[in-house]
Amino acid sequence: MNLEKFPEVDSLLSQLRLIDFKVFTDQEFTIYPGTTAIVGPNGSGKTSILEAIEFALFRQVTRKEKKVPRVEDLIHHGRRKAIVELEFRAPINRRTYKVKRSIHPGETNADLFEESQKEPFASGAKKVDEEIIKLVGMNRHAFSALTYVRQGEIDRLSRMTPKTRRTDLFNMMGLGIYDKTGDRVQKQIRDLRKQVALLEETQARLESIRSHLPSDEELDSALGSLGRLVEETGKSRDLDTIKEVLQKVEHSLSEVKQQLYSPEMTVEYEELKEESVIAKYLKQVLETVPDIAEAQLRPHIRSEAREIFRSIFGDRYSDLIIDDDYEISLFDLRGNKVSLSAASGGEDVCVNFALRVAVNTALQKHSVTGPPPGLIILDEPGAGLDSQRRMWLPEAIAGLKSVDQVIVVTHMEEMRGSAQRVISLTPQGKDRQPIVEEIE
Repeated sequence: MNLEKFPEVDSLLSQLRLIDFKVFTDQEFTIYPGTTAIVGPNGSGKTSILEAIEFALFRQVTRKEKKVPRVEDLIHHGRRKAIVELEFRAPINRRTYKVKRSIHPGETNADLFEESQKEPFASGAKKVDEEIIKLVGMNRHAFSALTYVRQGEIDRLSRMTPKTRRTDLFNMMGLGIYDKTGDRVQKQIRDLRKQVALLEETQARLESIRSHLPSDEELDSALGSLGRLVEETGKSRDLDTIKEVLQKVEHSLSEVKQQLYSPEMTVEYEELKEESVIAKYLKQVLETVPDIAEAQLRPHIRSEAREIFRSIFGDRYSDLIIDDDYEISLFDLRGNKVSLSAASGGEDVCVNFALRVAVNTALQKHSVTGPPPGLIILDEPGAGLDSQRRMWLPEAIAGLKSVDQVIVVTHMEEMRGSAQRVISLTPQGKDRQPIVEEIE
C-alpha cells in the first residue's frame, strides 16, 4: 500500500493487505462503501479476512467467542512472521489512518500512520491499541456488538420463545458484559465477606482471651499488693515467681490489646465493611443498567426491524409488530394478523434477519458514546437455510441502507448478483494462497 496517498472514503474500512497471514501469502483487498460479498467454499479464507480486520484494529481474534491462544497460529504455515495492514477512516474525526501489525512467534509489533505521513505517530502494540480505541471510539467488545452478526444468529430467532428471544437479543446488544462484570463484583463481594468474617473471628477470639485475663485495674492492684508484701516480708523465691507470672500476664494483656486496636482490626476492618457495602450497591447498579439500556433501545429495534421488513415485503404485508416481550406478529395488506408459523415464502427468514440486524442498526443510529462505525459484518447469514429460504436473503441484505458499509461472508452463490462488489475466493490446496477475484 502507498503510505503517501490514502483514498478518499466515507466508510470505515478501505484497504486490507495480508502478508503470510493464515492462507494468504501476499494479498490486498479494496473494501468499498456499499455491500461487499466475500464468496467462496469452506476453507477458502473467507473467515481469515474477518480475523485480519479484527486483529488489525484490536490485536485479538475471536473464534466462537474464544480468543486465539497463540499469535503464531495466525502466521502462514512454514513462514516466520505475518503482516497485516489496514487503512480505515476514524469515526471520531473522519481522517484516514493506516495500522500495520507484524506477528512474530509469541509477540506482535505495531505502527500507526496518519494520512500522507511516512513516519508513524504511534508505535508499539499497546500504544497503538490505545490510539485505535480512541479513533474508533470503542473497544473490541463494543465494536463486536455494533458491527458483527455472527454465524447462526439469524436463523434461530423465530424458533425461540419470546422470553428466550429477549435474552438472546439482550446478549447480542452487548449488554451481556454487565452480567460478566456483575459476576466479578459478586466474587469480590464474597472475598470481602470472607476477609471481614476472618477479622471478626480473630477479634472474637482476642476478646475471649482478654475476658479470661485480669483487667488493668486488677493487674495494677495485684502488683501493688505484691510490692507491699515484699516491703513487709522481704524478697523470697515464691514472691519472685509470683512477680514473673504477673509480668507475663501483663505482657499477654498488652499483646492482646495491641492486636485488638491495631490498624488491621480497626481501620482495615471498617474499610472492608465499607467496600462490601459499595460492592453490593455496584452489583445492584450492574443488574439495573442493562434493563434500562434495553428498554431504551427496544422501540428503536422494533422500528428498525419494521422498516427493514417492510422494505422487502411491503407488497405482501402491511406491518411487522414486535411487542415489549419480543412477541412477533405479521399483518397482511388488509390488516389481518398472520402468525409467523403460518407465513410462507421465507417470511420467517426475513423476520429473523430484520430483527437481528435491527439490533446493530439501532445501536449505531442511537449511539450516545460517539460516532458509530457505519459498518455491519454478516458472517454466513444463510447458514442452515434451505434454497427456498435463501432466495429472500440477498434482497434483504441489498436493501440495507442504515449503514455505509456491509460485508457479507458467505458460500452462497446467490449473493454474487445482489452485492455491489464481490471478492471471490477459490482454494488452491494446502499451503497455497487461494485465487482472489474482485468483481464489481
